[in-house]
Amino acid sequence: MNGFVTGFLGDWIGAIPVFAAPYLLATTGLIINERAGVMNLGAEGIMSMGAVAAVIAMLSGLGLPMAVLMGCLAALGMTLLFALLTVVLRLEQVLSGLVIFAFGVGLSGVIGDSFANQPIKALGPIYPAAFTGLPRWLARFTDQDPLTYFAFILPFIVWWVLEKTELGLRLRSVGENAPAADAAGVNVMLMRLGAVLVGGIILGLAGAHLSLVGSQVWVTGMVSGRGWIAVALVTFARWNTLRAIGAAVLFGAVQAVIPLLLSSGLHVPIYLIQMMPYLATIAVLAASGMGRLRASAQPEDLARPFLREERR
Repeated sequence: MNGFVTGFLGDWIGAIPVFAAPYLLATTGLIINERAGVMNLGAEGIMSMGAVAAVIAMLSGLGLPMAVLMGCLAALGMTLLFALLTVVLRLEQVLSGLVIFAFGVGLSGVIGDSFANQPIKALGPIYPAAFTGLPRWLARFTDQDPLTYFAFILPFIVWWVLEKTELGLRLRSVGENAPAADAAGVNVMLMRLGAVLVGGIILGLAGAHLSLVGSQVWVTGMVSGRGWIAVALVTFARWNTLRAIGAAVLFGAVQAVIPLLLSSGLHVPIYLIQMMPYLATIAVLAASGMGRLRASAQPEDLARPFLREERR
């Protein structure tokens, strides 16, 4: 019994980074969007396009680097449409995001239909033999693939840019008070456009991670609500990429335990197990709504289109 528990805990802890990485990448990309005042509810569709493009590139023999690049480019193409709707045409951001969500999920399903259920070469660990002397759980936890490492490094880079550089100050000013930023000489449209596109590329990385590292196959609907969970995690992390690491690890731990429970032989209702990430999302949203947690950190101009002629 002790051996079973030890093995179960070891496998669980070792799997957390891989399951947490897509959440962390997606949350980081959305934080960049929202700190500039743009709410992107199309994350699920953008991630789906990144996932299917990466798989198609692998099955076409382009190799892993090109697969990651194609995932980013596919997500960028979908994000360009979202940016056109919200930043250039200044349409309502919530509705525009829902359009991108539906369009991306549907288009990825159509494109990927003939490539579905075909296994691909996984993006494996960088140093598979470097941690052999460590305990099993620690070796699995530390020996990760390049995309997973990057997922945990990127939030520190984004935090530094947002909080410590002039570029970050300009981007944050656009999200807090776009008219004041415009009066100070900041190009609001350019800053928001750049933030949306960079965030979309990172969402594409999240989708590519799901297909190249996680499932290693394309299946329609494989993103399975992770884009929506990332939207909730932005609020839970209070629009801070460093706090997003803890939020993503929490959800990665919830997600990582599901396949272990299903394969353990324990008599646990399968539907209850599959509900766990969404129950955790409800709990996170409830926690985020308590007190002044949301109001104290949310950008003031979030989801508010900027019109230079507008006066407040």
